[in-house]
Amino acid sequence: MKNQIGWYLRTLLKGAFILGLLLAGALEHTRSGWKLPISGFTLWVGLSWLLGYPWLRRKYRDMYSKNGERFESYKYRALTLHHQDMSNSHVNRRWTTNGVSANPWEYTMGETQSTDEILNPILVFAEHLWATFLLILFGPVLVAWSLLVWAVRWVKAQVN
Repeated sequence: MKNQIGWYLRTLLKGAFILGLLLAGALEHTRSGWKLPISGFTLWVGLSWLLGYPWLRRKYRDMYSKNGERFESYKYRALTLHHQDMSNSHVNRRWTTNGVSANPWEYTMGETQSTDEILNPILVFAEHLWATFLLILFGPVLVAWSLLVWAVRWVKAQVN
């Protein structure tokens, strides 16, 4: 039971940033300071975050995979194609000893430097934020759909 409560609180903490961003748009500035009016949207988002988000995150855990599509810049792609062209078209280069075509000075030039390794973690973070945003915003709809699918399967199992 302690594990379940800890998992639930950790998952809520992971969605708190997006919840704050969603509710920041509903803030109103008054003379006494900032106020969050309770509207249908704030109730929708709050209940979705409290009730649906932890279980939806577990159900759609493949959306939070770190092994997704890698970001590949045009420079990296061009360099890869250049290497393929060199290895396919040019066989007898003098600067290699084993027949593999390579330029030892290639990676010391500024034009060939790539920022792919820097941008990949940023891309993964942005994808996870977007997935969290969608799960919180459409959480009640997804929970209702999941319950409906479960109920239909249960009824079919009872009939058969």
